[in-house]
Amino acid sequence: MLKYVIIMKFRTIIAKLLSCWILNKSARKNFRNFLLYFSIIDYFRFKNQNFHIISLGNNCLPRVLTTAIKLKPRKIYGEKTCPFDLCVNNDINRITELINNDFSDFFVNLKYDNGNWHNENFVFIHDKNLTLEQFKNRYKNRINNFLYLLKSDKKLYFIYSNYDENLSNKNDINNLYYAIKTKRENKPFQLILLISKNIEGLDESIIQIVNDFKIEDSDWVKRMLNILRNDKYSDYKIIMENEFKKIIKKYISAQK
Repeated sequence: MLKYVIIMKFRTIIAKLLSCWILNKSARKNFRNFLLYFSIIDYFRFKNQNFHIISLGNNCLPRVLTTAIKLKPRKIYGEKTCPFDLCVNNDINRITELINNDFSDFFVNLKYDNGNWHNENFVFIHDKNLTLEQFKNRYKNRINNFLYLLKSDKKLYFIYSNYDENLSNKNDINNLYYAIKTKRENKPFQLILLISKNIEGLDESIIQIVNDFKIEDSDWVKRMLNILRNDKYSDYKIIMENEFKKIIKKYISAQK
């Protein structure tokens, strides 16, 4: 472990030295991430992976977690962002509506105030500096990515996370599941819930992973993605990695 820590610290220094000349902040970050995290072994593993991970919100956790445990590829491997990956939403029924209508009214009532683009159901916390045209172009691309994946022949794992006590009732969750099922047209998928307590009466195909995890730090994304850190976020990652491996292993075994 100590050897690995030393190697990562050395790679961090080298990555900063080699990228400091890049003036564009986004390009500089992407180049550093490539130098730090790219692995030819992971590249071919992701390329041959027979499933996709798709986040349904209600915040960034499904994307961040599955990236941290190396189930969802990083951007450096060509992974495309989808509309629910990097925003906060407060109504699971709105997600169902958007899937049903192919996101036709996604931009309705969009406003910019308090430093964020938002509407009644979503706050886009990572798109602060975009003009309206830039925002729409970005999310049109993300919507197209989502609709493209919906047609994939690979198995899709849709992940919805909500550790609050006011999680929508069983009918709301079942409706979301049936909306996805209709769009998938008999192609394989599973809906996975990351929740704080078990919900009775759900379709038997819906997977519930129960945990009392809470986000309590503003820098939680960096802490969860930090492979060297040892804290509540690393403990949560280990637990969830084991849970996801069991789910995916079961699917792989069923294909043999």
